[in-house]
Amino acid sequence: MKKVKENKKNKEKKEFFLFTIFNEFSKKIKAHKVAKPKTTSQIIHTFFKDFNEKNSIIQLDDTHYSVCFEYQDISFAKANYEEQENIFLKWVEFLHSFNYNDHIQVVCFGTPVKTNDYKQKFIYNENNLNENESKVANEFNTLIELAIGDKEEILCEKRQVVITTKAENMKEAQDIFLQYQLRAEEKFKELKSKIKRVNIVERLGSLYNIFHNELAEENGIDNFIKYAIDNKLSIYDVLAPKQDVSFREKNYIKIGEDKFIRVLYVSKLPKSITPRFYNRITTITNYNIITTLNITPTDPAKVIKMVNKKISGMKTERLEKIKKANKNNYSYEAVLDEKLEDAISDAQELRDALQKKKQKLFTNNVLICIQASSLDELNKATKLVKSIGNEYLISLYNLDWQQLEGVQNCLPFGWNTLQIQRSLTSESTATNVPFNTKDLMHEDSIFYGINLVSKNPVFCDRKKLLNGNGCVLATSGAGKSFSIKLLIEQVLLRYPEDEICVIDPQR
Repeated sequence: MKKVKENKKNKEKKEFFLFTIFNEFSKKIKAHKVAKPKTTSQIIHTFFKDFNEKNSIIQLDDTHYSVCFEYQDISFAKANYEEQENIFLKWVEFLHSFNYNDHIQVVCFGTPVKTNDYKQKFIYNENNLNENESKVANEFNTLIELAIGDKEEILCEKRQVVITTKAENMKEAQDIFLQYQLRAEEKFKELKSKIKRVNIVERLGSLYNIFHNELAEENGIDNFIKYAIDNKLSIYDVLAPKQDVSFREKNYIKIGEDKFIRVLYVSKLPKSITPRFYNRITTITNYNIITTLNITPTDPAKVIKMVNKKISGMKTERLEKIKKANKNNYSYEAVLDEKLEDAISDAQELRDALQKKKQKLFTNNVLICIQASSLDELNKATKLVKSIGNEYLISLYNLDWQQLEGVQNCLPFGWNTLQIQRSLTSESTATNVPFNTKDLMHEDSIFYGINLVSKNPVFCDRKKLLNGNGCVLATSGAGKSFSIKLLIEQVLLRYPEDEICVIDPQR
């Protein structure tokens, strides 16, 4: 791993980044053909074959099963270099814990909820307050409503890890996933995060949300499985879109008249990559975006053999060019094939990383699924995402004529069937660290302001934290006393039984 040297004059904070190794050492996987669906129910059939509700396991096809875990975000973006490096190395260890029969999918997406219902969890109840208290509560409620926004729906961020494995049957898959869950809980505890298994209803909810314009609750559905049984329907019929789904356009899916979906993929990476691109994309709040990392370990023995074979082939090619140069009485050094020499150097560097630094090779891709209510909004969101990629020299392209497969590979079901794959070492793969910042969203708590990284409002009940102490730090005249007075007012409103003591040494 190569680090950026610290500027001795300015002593600026070191930026966390890594160099990609052998960027174009790609792997071709067998094409997975998705039959063109003739009905909306057949669209849902392409996502899963069966599921076990008790163990929250989904069967993708005859031999592949997946389980989904939701994890809490941690503070990475604003951490110092040493903390970022520690988080990064622990994430590498987590990826190393899987074998080449597994697939890891990291998904960051927003779950739509009604804004008014969401606000009720945080605003102050003005009914049982006197006139003065009601006036103060109303002022805070105005601030809270401004922080949450006035859209009809808002997106509550979720971060999930989906593990797919090969197994003979559901029982074997269950035993494998139990071991992986224990391992994942241990690793995420070291990262100071928590992880839990996502139930089947919630997993199916992500599929329902992307193919419907209304929330399930609006259609009277609380539990998809129960609803299917009560109405004597198949689960595919319940999840199937109720409006016409059009695949006529090459770079987007149209559902009805007011839902458009487009999937992009990362095509080219620069020589050096940082976590900033992933962090920027996953903190876009004004558009509904799903960001997915598909990561698959490779067989180390086969990889070493393949790399050695490629190095031998390139050296043979170089030798032929040297012989040709000597035969024609000129020096090969004078007409050096820089592209070939760079490829040999990269391949040797990759071999050293695998053999001496104990790294692994992963095939992976990065997919971004954008949802919008109009084609104009879809194009604006696409332009924004591509412009962010350009800032970091990352090229993104539309997934032409494979939009359904793109959605299939984006949603947290564990599919990895696209032939768009790039092979990177452990460290290069893990640079897209799936952590950004920790949001505090305690219900019936105190409103502290806006998280500068995620742009989400901060609602915190310090009584629920391991250590409930707090302090306010700022420069002179920045408003420390005013902030404390605002907190005191909120404590009196939210916790009327609590006692407040004000001690001012200056008076």
